[in-house]
Amino acid sequence: MKKRTTVRVITFLSAALTVVGVFAVCNTRKANALERYARSATERAFDELVTSVSELSNDLEKSQYLADPALESSLCTQIFGRALTAQMAVEALPYASQELEQTASFVAKVGDYANTLARTVGRSGGYSDEELENLRSLAETASVMKLNLQDMQARVAEGALTLENVYEQTDGTAGGEDQPPLAGTAFQSIEQQFPEIPTLIYDGPFSESMSDSKALFLEGKEDVDETGALKAAAAFLEADPADLSIVGQREGAVPCWICGGRVHGGEYTLSVTKQGGEIWSVICDRPVGEQSYSIRQGLDMAEDYVRSWGFDSLEESYHALSGGVLLVNFEHSEDGVRCYPDLVKVGVALDNGNLMAYDAQGYINCHTDRDLPAAEISEEEAREGLSPSLTVSGYAMAVIPSPGGEERLCHEFLCQSEAGDRYLMYVNALTGEEEKILILLEDDEGTLTI
Repeated sequence: MKKRTTVRVITFLSAALTVVGVFAVCNTRKANALERYARSATERAFDELVTSVSELSNDLEKSQYLADPALESSLCTQIFGRALTAQMAVEALPYASQELEQTASFVAKVGDYANTLARTVGRSGGYSDEELENLRSLAETASVMKLNLQDMQARVAEGALTLENVYEQTDGTAGGEDQPPLAGTAFQSIEQQFPEIPTLIYDGPFSESMSDSKALFLEGKEDVDETGALKAAAAFLEADPADLSIVGQREGAVPCWICGGRVHGGEYTLSVTKQGGEIWSVICDRPVGEQSYSIRQGLDMAEDYVRSWGFDSLEESYHALSGGVLLVNFEHSEDGVRCYPDLVKVGVALDNGNLMAYDAQGYINCHTDRDLPAAEISEEEAREGLSPSLTVSGYAMAVIPSPGGEERLCHEFLCQSEAGDRYLMYVNALTGEEEKILILLEDDEGTLTI
């Protein structure tokens, strides 16, 4: 009896070990396959980066010698595409931000600048002297970048450099004793010797003027200390200052004090600008319960909030419900003109009506006393320029931001296509050119624009 039991135990253990061995072999094969795939993906991304930057450099060189605005616009569009490909290749490489920061920044700037020129060069009749000089400077930088990457590619092909993959745990500074150095080392060297990127002044997000921009609403206001920030935060939440404390601070374009505390049943975090003591943002961390209020009631509560904070000129534009929180967008209205840059977002919990989120970044950055120009293109003239496939169902005057942060006075048309889709069309009130189109996504829970 004991002998049969022993045999059964041995048989069971042998089977178990066999199963474990099979799983181990399968897992090892799977891990090896994943590692091979990751290494292959890294190699493809690196080759794609070298190719796209080389083509980008060649196109920038060509751009200096064209004289036909149509060809200039077409080539700028091609440069934009090359830059997008390079950006995707950079993002696919397994390197930390410090190893590719300037490379990524450069291709992003080139792409956006080229995209801007593609839209404007045809209307202006060709490059201006400043734009041509910018293209020359960008071409010089791209040429150096191309040569550095091609040298790296040759060294990888010769085995003098090794490309890392996402499965290797390394500091990226060197290989083992018998291994060639890792490519991350070469990337760091390129970044440290990166040519100076030209200063670009244009209507785009990478313009030097954007980095120099200031929060207009804070101009002339006095700084507040920690005590002043706590008072401002408490007043905003209608809470006792003793319930809040300074939990940190944030530097950057708009330095802020960070206040936090448990108020009204939730854990709140508020950013208060050091200049002026204005509430920059608010987040409440608490689970939202079952909905007790309708969307209409939530909109009314959001409006009550902004009125209690002194925003008498804000008007509700769009809203959306997500996770029991109604997020409402308000924009400043001035003499009947909607000023979309002056944006305030308010999130209201529909279980108890408490404030869950607040974001005044747009308003604080952009709100100022405007001297709006008179429209040179009438509503009727702007309407005539719209696509005949659209039917206009609403109209307003609006100020919208350009990609570079400049403001455009526009005719805003709410339109509908033959298929029933709805759009917002913006026509420049000074030039008559179409500035922007937005798609309206509408359902029972709100309206979004894309």
